[in-house]
Parts: sequence; structure tokens; C-alpha cells
Amino acid sequence: MSVPKRWLHGEWTGPFGFVLALAGASIGLANLWSFPSLAARHGGGTFLLLYGAFLAALVLPLWLAEIGVGRTMRRSLPDGLRRIAREQGGVRSWSALGWLAVGLAGVVLLVQTVAGGWIGAWLHAVVIEPELEFDAVTTSALFAAVWAEAERFLLWHTLLVAAVCLVVGRGVAAGIQPLMRCMVPGLLLVLVALVFWAASAGDLAGAWQRLFAVRLESLTWQGVHAAGEYAVFSTATGLGVAAAFGAALPDRYPTLSTAGAALALQVVAAVAGALFVFTALLPEGGEGGVPGGAVLLFHSLPQAMAGLPGGRMALLALFAMLLMAVATTAVAFLEVVVSAVVEQGRVRRAGATALVGGVVWLAGLFLAGALGWWLHADAIAPGHAALALTAVVSVTEAAFWGLIPVIGLLLLVFGGWCMPPETLRGALRLREDWRFDLWVPMLRYVAPLILAGLLARVAGLLPS
Repeated sequence: MSVPKRWLHGEWTGPFGFVLALAGASIGLANLWSFPSLAARHGGGTFLLLYGAFLAALVLPLWLAEIGVGRTMRRSLPDGLRRIAREQGGVRSWSALGWLAVGLAGVVLLVQTVAGGWIGAWLHAVVIEPELEFDAVTTSALFAAVWAEAERFLLWHTLLVAAVCLVVGRGVAAGIQPLMRCMVPGLLLVLVALVFWAASAGDLAGAWQRLFAVRLESLTWQGVHAAGEYAVFSTATGLGVAAAFGAALPDRYPTLSTAGAALALQVVAAVAGALFVFTALLPEGGEGGVPGGAVLLFHSLPQAMAGLPGGRMALLALFAMLLMAVATTAVAFLEVVVSAVVEQGRVRRAGATALVGGVVWLAGLFLAGALGWWLHADAIAPGHAALALTAVVSVTEAAFWGLIPVIGLLLLVFGGWCMPPETLRGALRLREDWRFDLWVPMLRYVAPLILAGLLARVAGLLPS
């Protein structure tokens, strides 16, 4: 099999950029949106161990399968699957699987830019009204004002889409790599700084105990499923990010250690986010449940933080960090879509970026307008405005659970059974390496069985 040496979109100048880019794609809103709530509900350390196990046994093999496809042909997922299948005399319709992943990546990109527009609009409102209190009534009124003044959302949505397009339009080396090298360490530093800030007035030791204490009595099938679901959705699994970024990784750099390092950064972000939330909400959230979603981000945390010394600045830093997380994730998914479009040979990178960015911008306006209409219908009270972002994420997750695991299963089948082992070994730079012999059974048997088990529980075939 003839293997191209370079990706037509450029390449990483070092493994560090690849690690940060892959981590930046997965470090997103979920680290505060859902992980602290899930960890509190399912036993802290027990949930953390389950999450780590799913990352090692399911996400890492799937990431490596994607990287193997991308690196073998130096193409994104649709073109990579098609060319490898053609070389092996297999079914060329494998490219349809890649295009399905690219389409879902576009949907995630849309959700990220809309969420970023709302976060920016909310942050804008807080900045220009520094005396705001964050009780339930004020939070609901603030959300209603954000939706009533569409120009704030339009401003931030437009700025985010334009910035992301500017970065991706410059390619991997000149655009994506510098951004990721700056933003990913920056958002991690802000998150760690917020943990220490919360510790100055809260109970960090209690939060630490709550997060890391292993309580086996809390182990349930529901917790196992929640950990697996979060591992899949929090790491951009199966949507072509690892394939696109892996295609730009030169042959001299390893894959297993770099992918593992990116997963480690995701775990660090999730743990830091949970420690921050637990510390900021203690003692209020110390013994009871920790809320999740929009209630946590836009009500519980602001209310708890505003009453602490320096709370206003910490709150601004928190939402600036969330905007950075949205931006890095959006860049990754825009790259997936743009690279797949460019590889069809009908449009250059700048044109493809402008085209995809324009579609996302218009779709974001339509989605925001539809939600604004829903929230301001006579049957909906203003107090329900904070549920809008929750509704978008919930609907997206519900739809994706029917597609992403299926894509993941098929990618595992393709990597484990359709690609020649020596081709995959060479693409992953694991020649004459015992790690490849250990990883292949994970790719062929363990990861597919885990994913099939998660799907079976969703379908109601396994007990809750």
C-alpha cells in the first residue's frame, strides 16, 4: 500500500501541538456542565475510576483506530476510509461512514457556536451590570433579558464563528497549532487558579475527599452507564477529529503516548472542574446533590461565587475560560468539516472555510431564533429561560446516542478487521512493539463489546 508522507493541509511541527489540539477538542463545557454532577451522584472516586477505565478500554482504542485511518492515507475520515477500502478491494461505501461522522461534527460545531454566543451574551450582561445578584429571580430575569436583546447573542455568535474560521482557514501549522498551544494551557491554568481561589474560602479537603473517596456501595449499573456515556461524549470520539489531527502528525512522532497524553489532560480538566465546583458549593453542596447543566453554570455557581472575596473577577475568569473551551472545540470540529470538503478537490481551503462558517452562522441564528420564540411563547414563563441551553444539549445527546456509538463500532470493525495489521502497525508507529500486540485485542474485542453493552442498556436490553 502506497502511503503519502504529508497531509495536504499541513502538519504539526511537534507532538506537543498534536496533544494540545486533541485535548482541546475534548476539553469543553461538559467538564463543568455534567462531570461534577455525575461524580457527586455516582460515588466520587468510584465514578472517576469507571471513567478512567472507559477512557483506557474504549476511547483510546477508538482514537487510535481513527488516527490509523487518517495517518495511513494522510486524509480525513471519509477519504481515508474510501482509499483504504479500495486498496484492499473492499466495499468503497465505507466513505459514507466517514461522511456521517463529518455531518455529526458539523452539528456539534453548530451547538458549540450557539452555546458560545449565549455564554458571551450572558458574560456581556454581567460585565455591564456589575451589581447584579444571582438569586433565582435575578438569574431568570437575566436570561430573559439575554434572549430579549438578540444583538448580544448576534455579536458573540458572529465573533466566535469569525475567529474560528480565521484560525482554521490558516491551516494546521499557521492557525490551529498556535491557537491550541496558547488556549489549552491557558484554560487549564485558569481552571486550576479557580480551584485555589475557591479553596481560600471553601473546604478543599472536603471536596477532595468527596471526589476521590471510593465508595463501592454506590456502584450501580446506572453509574457504569453514566461513566461510559460521559467518556464517549466528552472526548469527541468517532467524529473524525482524531483522524484529521492524526493525518497531520509526521511519521517520526509516536501515536500511543501522544493520544494517552491528550486523554490525561482531559482527565485533569474534569478533575479540576469537579474540585472547583465542590469547593465553591461547600457546604451548600457538601452533603446533598450537586446540580448540573444550566442551573449549575448560570445560577448555583454565580450565586456561590458572588458572595466570596474577589468573586466577581473569579466569575468573569470562569466564563472567559468557558469561552476558550468552546473556541478550541469549535476549531477542532470545523477542521474536520473543512478538511473533508477540501479533499474533494472542488474548492480551496479559504473558500471551504468561508462556506462552512457561513452555513454555521446562519444555522446558529435560526436555532437561536427558534429557541427564543419558544422561550417567549405565552405558555412559557420567563423563569424557564435557563432551561434553553439544557434543552439543546439534551436533544443533541439523545440524537447522538443513536449514531455515535454505531459509528464507533463500525470504525473499530474497520480498524480491527479490515485494515491489514502491518499497515495499522506502521501507521501507529508501533513496529516490533509489544504494545501493538496488547492493543489489537482491545481494538477487536474489548472496545466493541463495551460499546455494544452501552448501546444495549440504552435500548433497555440490560437492567438499570
